[in-house]
Amino acid sequence: MSDTAPVPRPDPSGDRTLALVNYVLLLLALSNGLTALIALVIAFIRRDTAPGWVRNHYDFQIRTVIYGLIILVVGFATLWLLGLGLLIWLLGAVWLVVRTVVGLMRLVDGRTHPDPGAYWI
Repeated sequence: MSDTAPVPRPDPSGDRTLALVNYVLLLLALSNGLTALIALVIAFIRRDTAPGWVRNHYDFQIRTVIYGLIILVVGFATLWLLGLGLLIWLLGAVWLVVRTVVGLMRLVDGRTHPDPGAYWI
């Protein structure tokens, strides 16, 4: 059995660090939604110039913000149904944390996502 850890990929352009900052902004979106929009803009701007494996993370972040906005709207639309909207928002917050932490762990390990367009992780 080998105890070798994956070797982080070099990134002289700083895109890896910026993708890491984007994941932190996504986590902060739970308390301030504006940070999610900032992360979305950064991901859109840097996606085309980033190395392929970091571009994959930017695509994942863009999908996370879009899906999160959909969850927010559906939760708001169902608030009047005996608190169903609050349950949707709670489950959406858990989904956001899990998705962001998994993406962050993959970025730190220097790995890409198997499917950045997936709904879960």
